[in-house]
Amino acid sequence: MTRIYVINIPSSEMRRGNIEKQLKSINLNYEFFDAIDGRKQKEHPLFSRYNEEYNEKSLGRTLSYGQLGCFASHYLLWQKCRKLNESIIILEDDALFDIEIFNEFYKESTSLSDNYECVRLFENKKRKYKADKIKNFKNFSIANFSVGHRSATGYFLTPSGAKKLLGNCDKWKVPVDIYMDQAWIHNVECLGTIPACLTNDPRFDSDIGYEKENKSLSMIFKRELFNLKQLINRTIYNIMKNERK
Repeated sequence: MTRIYVINIPSSEMRRGNIEKQLKSINLNYEFFDAIDGRKQKEHPLFSRYNEEYNEKSLGRTLSYGQLGCFASHYLLWQKCRKLNESIIILEDDALFDIEIFNEFYKESTSLSDNYECVRLFENKKRKYKADKIKNFKNFSIANFSVGHRSATGYFLTPSGAKKLLGNCDKWKVPVDIYMDQAWIHNVECLGTIPACLTNDPRFDSDIGYEKENKSLSMIFKRELFNLKQLINRTIYNIMKNERK
């Protein structure tokens, strides 16, 4: 069966216990993966991949050490997926499951590897998007989304998908969830389940540790320009993808 890895900072015992309780309730095997806590491991060797100059020019700010730790944790699991040469499910420890749908997805997951490289299991956080259902199961469907989900809370990943993600992020330019949404860069389509298998548990604040920002006019302008470029790239990618069908 598909291996499940849960990203967790060992000191976050309440989050660890909560997701452990959920997974045990549906009798699924899983492993905890010790997250890279960027706030405590500021000299982690993977952080050398971070392109700080790009962030300053494009977003008007730098990524926090917590965001770098989050990227590093997912990156290491992409490497593990490729090394194992088998599909895995990656979860963050604040995931809150729809037990019935997640359990069904898990049972079906062994049959998905040939057709779907990455399937997001959480709700799409964009306000507007188009979702075309491409495969129906009993209680959920897999859909192709026109816009990425803006989250990395949980997803199914194949070795081919992991290879693409790894092969196009020698330099880390944006947070991991935004990078995963940039299908025009790595060509991993934005697929997800309808309805979602999970969401974020509202009882837990982010473990990333976002830093407060003073949003200057310059920063606002750079972000709006960045978002416009993202929109253009996404639109072109979606048009070309539809033409290939």
